[in-house]
Amino acid sequence: MRKITKPYLPRFSEPYFVPSERKGASKKDGSWRVRYTDPTGKRRSITRRLKSQAMAAAERERQLLVEGRWTPPAEREAEARKTQQRQDLTVGKWVLQWLDGKRRQSKTSTVQAYERAIRNRITDVKGAPDVAKLATIPCAELTKSDVYEWWDAVTTRFDTPPTNRKAYVYLRAAFSEAVERDIVQSNPVFVKAAQAKPAPKEKELPETDDLQAILAEMPERYKLITVLFSFMGLRLGEALGLKREQIVNDGTPDAPRWVVKIRGNVQRVTDDDGHVYMKEMETPKTKAGWRDVPIFTEFNDIVQAHLDSFTGAPGDYLTTTETGAVVMDTMMRKIFARALERAGVKANLTPHCGRNWLITHMAMEGATPAEIGQVLGQSDLKTITETYMKVRDDRPRDVLNRVSGKEFGGSGDVIDMGKWGA
Repeated sequence: MRKITKPYLPRFSEPYFVPSERKGASKKDGSWRVRYTDPTGKRRSITRRLKSQAMAAAERERQLLVEGRWTPPAEREAEARKTQQRQDLTVGKWVLQWLDGKRRQSKTSTVQAYERAIRNRITDVKGAPDVAKLATIPCAELTKSDVYEWWDAVTTRFDTPPTNRKAYVYLRAAFSEAVERDIVQSNPVFVKAAQAKPAPKEKELPETDDLQAILAEMPERYKLITVLFSFMGLRLGEALGLKREQIVNDGTPDAPRWVVKIRGNVQRVTDDDGHVYMKEMETPKTKAGWRDVPIFTEFNDIVQAHLDSFTGAPGDYLTTTETGAVVMDTMMRKIFARALERAGVKANLTPHCGRNWLITHMAMEGATPAEIGQVLGQSDLKTITETYMKVRDDRPRDVLNRVSGKEFGGSGDVIDMGKWGA
């Protein structure tokens, strides 16, 4: 019903007593009632236990009618409940509700990554009350100033740009949905400084000799998987998730050409009881994730030795622990780190560095970013060129030598660029 916008002169009855119809009630039991006609002509009643209460309620209705602010009591009660709900719905409660919605739409590992950032920077912040304050603010009262205060506190307290920005992105997304659901009128979450992605950490380009030295120190059971993530560009989760049936010989028994068929991955997740396990994901990390990757023939002996000694049925995992369980990613990283130490490698390498190695060497051989992306399962070519692809220290000199020799017919020798601060 529309609000009455012009004054209305109402007529109210005198308060009258209504005896109780309850069985066994005395003559004094009952309530007081005042009747009136609203602007639409509908007869309405105000009923209270005491006469004074009925008269006070009638006076409030009279005032609303005279001032043109009257709406039906049921509408006012609904609006009051809605207002109270808005007051009770804090930023912290709403962000967690938004996260629950994501659980039905996204992979478990993805949602748990959201949850870590949200809890550590918004809803369950430890030792930083200026950061934690945001979660207590009612959504309806959140201002852009509040968001800026939170962001300033986050960036001051926590030197973790990627996590900080993730929390901001999720907060903004949650409030975009709050606007759609009419919880708030507009989205107050906008911080210009938080819009830009933080510069990624410089990824180290491994030397081939270092990777080979690490491979030599790996236990036999884990040599093949080391080949896959160190030289063939597989993500660790992809390599751990491979089944025996997903490595095939496209050549002959005497001249094998091994190929891995990547059709998913495994990711570390936590169940409702707090148990951590590796969950099989049937969908790839990116659209380009499903792919076939040939294995360098130099590693044929390692492939064959692994298949002969460490694999079971076609549907079993290609790499397992001694008990036949899927290998945890954390365990694999520790095994790799111990092999790196035994090999005497000083570089700060991880299983993920193999992607840098393969991308860079493919580029040096003339592969285009699209061709590299097909092998690496990476559809974002910008990520390939800006994040992964590296320039070897001696590469610019080699290229200039070839240009000089081809165009000027000389020896092709050029001065060391490093001497000039290049």
